[in-house]
Amino acid sequence: MKRLVWIRTAPPDPPGSMAAYAELVRRAVEPPAAGWSFSVCDLFDPRGGGSMWRHHLWRLRHARRVLAAHPADLYHWLDGSMAAFIPPALRVRSVATVHDLIPLLQSRGELPGRPSWPAAWLIRRTVDALRGCAGLCADSAATQADLARLAGIAGRVAVVSVPLRPLPPPRPAAVADLPPGVRFILHVGHNAAYKNRAGVVDVFARLDDLPDLHLVLVGPPPTPELRARSAALAHVHFAGPVDDAALHDLYRRAALFLFPSLYEGYGMPVLEAMAAGCPVVCSTAPALVEVAGAAALCAPATDPETLAAACRSLLADEALRRRQIERGRVRAAGFDVASLGRSLLKCYEQALERKEPHG
Repeated sequence: MKRLVWIRTAPPDPPGSMAAYAELVRRAVEPPAAGWSFSVCDLFDPRGGGSMWRHHLWRLRHARRVLAAHPADLYHWLDGSMAAFIPPALRVRSVATVHDLIPLLQSRGELPGRPSWPAAWLIRRTVDALRGCAGLCADSAATQADLARLAGIAGRVAVVSVPLRPLPPPRPAAVADLPPGVRFILHVGHNAAYKNRAGVVDVFARLDDLPDLHLVLVGPPPTPELRARSAALAHVHFAGPVDDAALHDLYRRAALFLFPSLYEGYGMPVLEAMAAGCPVVCSTAPALVEVAGAAALCAPATDPETLAAACRSLLADEALRRRQIERGRVRAAGFDVASLGRSLLKCYEQALERKEPHG
């Protein structure tokens, strides 16, 4: 019996993409595959809460001890950005899932936001650890290409697409000052510069001749700069964070989903919108084009005019809208849990065949 331990570095209870991914991985290999046993090791401060750096310090102090209590033939680190905490002796027995390379891109000046010196140290340590792993899973071919270009890691990186996470049945979402029944564009994202929330507002500003159109932004409260940018526009609503049932409702009600990110490692919100029957306009970030295929209208994130024209087409052409909705449903259905399970087991088997560390 081959023993595999999943390493969780994010608590499973609070909502978040890492908790959702851990649950998808668990579902993908149930019932357990023949010849394998699976267990979970939590590698975060059990006190919970606190800053990210408190959990990092806890991992630096306790990772070896905690992992020693979970002996295994192979370890799967569910968040490759935490590879810095893989003890060197365990790298040859580790697989890591790389969701994106945002910190590395920022450190190279290819995305906005320069990391602090402790963050830069952690990034270097993470890249070194990933180079030593027995195998890597990349969410997308775009991330696979980034690993080769930015970290010089190639040849043992498998593309393992993330399936659509199940959303609960929709529950009516209350958005302050949003009149019932009006048309609205939906965006879901946080305030990191690569999410391009400012670009969302700029696109909406170019649709101001449509007086019945509203914009709903789901996510954390806007930065003062973003609020000031939108102050001159009518019908902009910052909905704040919503739970998955309310998010499902917003996807279903929205006239379209706008996602003009400068960069993404994958694009789960695009899949969720398509599955819910919401047509998508997104940027030409490689991972988004890869995920959406022909089921989205795409334009460069830095071209708000063309993005606005794509939105206008969907709002004005009902036949196009219906066609894109159907394409989206079909596209989203292709990202299934069974495929994830088969891909992961293949990665595990290949990693076990590699006996020597990689430089």
